[in-house]
Amino acid sequence: MSVLASLCRCTAPLFALAALAQTQTPTPVPSGTDKTATPAIPTAADFDPRELLGVWEGYLVDGDGSKTSQRTGNVSLTITADKITTSIQGNAGEGTYRISAGDGKLRQIDATGTGGHYQGKVYPGIFTLEGNTLKWCSGEAGWPRPTALRTHFAGGQYLMILTRKQ
Repeated sequence: MSVLASLCRCTAPLFALAALAQTQTPTPVPSGTDKTATPAIPTAADFDPRELLGVWEGYLVDGDGSKTSQRTGNVSLTITADKITTSIQGNAGEGTYRISAGDGKLRQIDATGTGGHYQGKVYPGIFTLEGNTLKWCSGEAGWPRPTALRTHFAGGQYLMILTRKQ
């Protein structure tokens, strides 16, 4: 079985995701800001899930995806307030997701499949969003949450690097 076929088979659960973003309420910004204060480091509580909404296109990658040669498959995600849908090499899916605590810019995301043999399975992940670049590393259902943004086949972890198209 080719690496791409294996990756598509293993990541299909991740791409069988959709619906309803749930997150912690962001901390309100104080009305009087001290211009001499050091800026706060962003936390997951500061994250607005609407920042994820849109059409995303990119790649599954091997390793950390820092080299063009590490791209292994095309990925497309559409994230709306109601659902998340995906397509990888012609395979489509949907599910729900939940954003929770994180550390600085690294946030946690749990995706739950809503159909077929993926239904009800939870895929723990982490992500960063910087401008129009989304890096999302997902673990297989039943595996531990990834701790780094990189593909680790033996550890059941797969990294996608996506660019916002809309």
